[in-house]
Amino acid sequence: MSKILDKLADQHEERIINVLYRLEEDVIKEVTQATGGRLVDQRLAIQLQPKLRNLIESTFLNEADLIINEEYNKIAKVVLDTFGEMPIPNKFKSLTEIDLQTINALKTQSFSGFEDIAERFLKIINDEVYQSTIAGRPFEDMVENIRQHINGVYKTSNSREINELVDFINENKFDETRKVAVEEAIKKLHTQYASDRAGNNLRRYASQIAHDSVMQFHGQFTVSKAKEAGLNHYRYTGTLVRDSRPFCVNMLNKTLTEKEIRDIWKNQGWAGKSTGDPFIVRGGYRCRHTWIPTDPEWDI
Repeated sequence: MSKILDKLADQHEERIINVLYRLEEDVIKEVTQATGGRLVDQRLAIQLQPKLRNLIESTFLNEADLIINEEYNKIAKVVLDTFGEMPIPNKFKSLTEIDLQTINALKTQSFSGFEDIAERFLKIINDEVYQSTIAGRPFEDMVENIRQHINGVYKTSNSREINELVDFINENKFDETRKVAVEEAIKKLHTQYASDRAGNNLRRYASQIAHDSVMQFHGQFTVSKAKEAGLNHYRYTGTLVRDSRPFCVNMLNKTLTEKEIRDIWKNQGWAGKSTGDPFIVRGGYRCRHTWIPTDPEWDI
């Protein structure tokens, strides 16, 4: 089950990343066409704003909406398959009207997260265009900054290796045959050269939301079904990696009551802990572990 969830989370994130590549090029094209490649008129900067909003809505948010409606149904099936293997009455192994209402509410909640981040970066991009016009900055500098705001890959480093990695990413990011190599190059920029590439960009936050929303949806729907079935014990499942958080290491494969889990969560702290419900946020952002409902009597 965890492998299926991991795959869905990775696919969700990959689709968001791919649409952000398209968004970056579409925004640059729109700005270039509207200004003729010169920042000379503040009125043009203002007139661009609804066009940029339309681009973000028709690309990024449209893809997020498609993903949520397609992928979340698959996640719901994963949950139902898990309950289908449990020795519980059949009425708890299928979708009810309440389940459908819950799923739709969770879809709306997840989409609002993408809407919030889109609105935030739309303002950042609009401000970049307007302020560049006022300050009289070179058009090329503004384009570079917009690219940084969207995907975080830019050419403002004194390191030849960093610039070579950035060039490789920009030249090959639409080449399906080099997708893995591009992601490895981006990961290297994220880790070894964090100071040169890190920062607030749409890709950074959107990809995290894309991953975490899958796991959180699974957690919320699982808990909803568990309460419906009268299950009060949960086992923490998943695999450990090199940087697994202390909470995940300590909880793995343990079976606890809901109250015990909430008490432990309330009284412990660790790097990367997220605010929220322990059954939803688990170890924190990008956590791949899950709470699976169980009953100690099943093991007797």
